[in-house]
Amino acid sequence: MANDGSIKIGVNVDEAGAKTGLTRLEGLVAASAKVIGAAVVAVGTAIGTGIGKIAGAGIAFNKEVEMYEASFATMLGSAEKADAMLGNLREFAAKTPFELGDLAKGAQTLMQFGIAGEDVEDTLHMLGDIAQGNTEKFNGLAVVFGQVASAGRMNGQDLMQMINQGFNPLNVIAEQTGESMESLRDRMAKGEISFEMVAEAMRTATDEGGMFFNAMENQSRTLEGQISTLADGFNMFAGEAMASVSAGLTDSVLPALNSVVDSFTALIMGQEGATAAIQVGANDLVNAIVDMVSGVTATVSDSDKMQKSGK
Repeated sequence: MANDGSIKIGVNVDEAGAKTGLTRLEGLVAASAKVIGAAVVAVGTAIGTGIGKIAGAGIAFNKEVEMYEASFATMLGSAEKADAMLGNLREFAAKTPFELGDLAKGAQTLMQFGIAGEDVEDTLHMLGDIAQGNTEKFNGLAVVFGQVASAGRMNGQDLMQMINQGFNPLNVIAEQTGESMESLRDRMAKGEISFEMVAEAMRTATDEGGMFFNAMENQSRTLEGQISTLADGFNMFAGEAMASVSAGLTDSVLPALNSVVDSFTALIMGQEGATAAIQVGANDLVNAIVDMVSGVTATVSDSDKMQKSGK
């Protein structure tokens, strides 16, 4: 018979051989592949069809928010305080050119340098006005302000960093006190320009009558500012829309999937009980996906009923 170039492999396994780890793996893969495959298809269908980019953006946004919640809870020592800060930062982001991620990272930077949690939001407002909505300047100011706070005084390098971001606190201090710039620079070299003096200069510059008063609000009305606000608003909307999916993935689907993967690894390594663990894990995975999809369906149904009732 002519060779058509194909390769055929025959596998004959007797009853004893079927008890080996490799054969057990083969059988379990065949049996579980349909279950896990169906689960993956279900997730793909739920997330990829009909909700597309909203789903991807919403899940990514919620993942980022969860990371900030965990970080703030650690820094503030309280999950409630973390939730409150994130809520305020959401409102802040909705009214300014900055996105939630920019503000959250700025808050992290300030707290890492020792700024008290209750002072963070007011500080972010000052820095945001001085940066005039510019994210790069905002990040730079957060770092140097934190450095000055940590040291308790401003040095020449700190001053140059602030000037590079568009703000010279010595100018404001000179206007307030009538002291010459030469005198202030001499005092700075001696370590006499305290953090409190720098913070007060920032407050003066951003309060009513100051150079940077309402700078963020003014920038939010520009084309770039409104596009940034729109992007942040879309991410928040997508996050809310996908809240139940994100919760389902975090609380049940991904843990169950990780359990299945771990069980397959245990099987390959010959660990006792791996077979049963795979079967249990596969069932848990399917149930988790069904619960998640059911939750989404219920949420959509409730929303539709409320719209029809005019509520």
